[in-house]
Amino acid sequence: MDTAKSPIILWRCFQKTDAWMLVVAGGIGGFILLVPNMSSLPSFRPYIEKRVLEVGLLLLSGGLLLASPKARRQWLSVFRSLPWHSRWGLGAVLGLGVVSSLVAPSSFYALLEVGHFVLLFAVAGLVAAAVRRESRRVGLVLLGVVTTSVALYAAYFAVGYGMHLTMAGIEPWPDGSTNFSNIRIFNQYQTWTLPILAGAALAVPQGWRMARGGVFGILSLWWALVLASNVRGTVVAVTLATIVVGLVFRGRAKRWLAVQGAGLLAGILLYYILFLSRTAPPVVDELANTGSNERRLQLWRTCLEMAWAHPWLGAGPMHFAWPPYHFAKGASPHSAPMQWLSEWGIPSTLAMSGLAIWGGWRWIRQERDRLLGRGKLDPVAVALVASLLAGAAHSMVSGLIVAPLSQVVLVCLGGWAWGRYDHAGNSAGSHSFSVHSVLCVVLVGSMVTVGSSLRDLATIKERRTAFLESVERNVYSPRYWLQGYIGVRNPEVIERARRNR
Repeated sequence: MDTAKSPIILWRCFQKTDAWMLVVAGGIGGFILLVPNMSSLPSFRPYIEKRVLEVGLLLLSGGLLLASPKARRQWLSVFRSLPWHSRWGLGAVLGLGVVSSLVAPSSFYALLEVGHFVLLFAVAGLVAAAVRRESRRVGLVLLGVVTTSVALYAAYFAVGYGMHLTMAGIEPWPDGSTNFSNIRIFNQYQTWTLPILAGAALAVPQGWRMARGGVFGILSLWWALVLASNVRGTVVAVTLATIVVGLVFRGRAKRWLAVQGAGLLAGILLYYILFLSRTAPPVVDELANTGSNERRLQLWRTCLEMAWAHPWLGAGPMHFAWPPYHFAKGASPHSAPMQWLSEWGIPSTLAMSGLAIWGGWRWIRQERDRLLGRGKLDPVAVALVASLLAGAAHSMVSGLIVAPLSQVVLVCLGGWAWGRYDHAGNSAGSHSFSVHSVLCVVLVGSMVTVGSSLRDLATIKERRTAFLESVERNVYSPRYWLQGYIGVRNPEVIERARRNR
């Protein structure tokens, strides 16, 4: 073969085959499998490392859509299958976000968040397109990836636990190494995966008893780690999701409910065995603690004040982290709707809330009707609904839509649900050159902005120093980066923040 022509031949093969699906599967699967369990960039702290790897995944996916007309056509077909008002609503949200960013104090960081969300939506569309093309196969792959990811973390925990038992000075989990900058971010990962694990245990063929028992054991360990984590959000979110799933699917959810309940009981027993505790798990004390509620209410009050001052366009995406607005407590309000309200404005919040509630209910009702019409049960459908409901509930009281790993798991599961959604609208047919051009322009703009964020890696120490010199604490408040405040190296911004505190 002529080596000079080989790049051209590879390019043509890439365009004519579904190689894009392999690239997407490799990128997303590799991220979910490895990022929670190992450090690929040990020179960075865990939060920054996960963000850098997420940016790499987003740039890879955006570049794939630009390079492959076939992937772009299938993505547009999936997008076109959405109801027309959903498409226009999402377009309006994007337009409002861009305008809000242009008038915000720090336009670059505002546009960065907009571009980041655009690329996350693009990745979700790629997952949905893959599900539409190979629904059963892709569903099994996604289920296997999530389950294997949790299994790898279980091995990570086992190694750390063994070191704690055999070596002096090694703190037990979660006081020791968790591979997460904050245990709350790990709990968000658990919120997504607890419902999926129960579905995976039921999806394993009955003859594979060892495999089914292994998945159930991982589910039990997952509950034991929840109990040891001193967390409320995951417990409340999964409980609410379980109640809703029981009410919606009724008898069709019995087996999933039974496995989840058995996993919880086994997790309680496993907690007392592993952690040698004679008292109630830390989660019990946390459920009774009201101090953090008061802190959240203070953050949400600031959100309302920002929305009152900037009702139409908000203060600007990512601008809850702009010091003059709220410098002392946190770079995010620990609530997805409050964050959107304060940063994107009232119209955008109403549009997004309406689309999420209406679209979510349409999809859940469709999954229910599909199960009722079948002669056999589909535990994966119940698990997927429960997972997204739990994530939605947890996002009301946490920064779940901010953390890198949670964002990737969200687009993976959300894209899976999008691919399963069956709308009666027309998704077939060709797409005009102008439609492809608009998509490419949006992708290029988003990729340039998100890629430019990596320049911040060169100023990590300077921004940390500026932050520590401006406040009387040494605890970082994550947002896009671990030190999440923007504009802290500007003396005028810091002085204004001090006056407003």
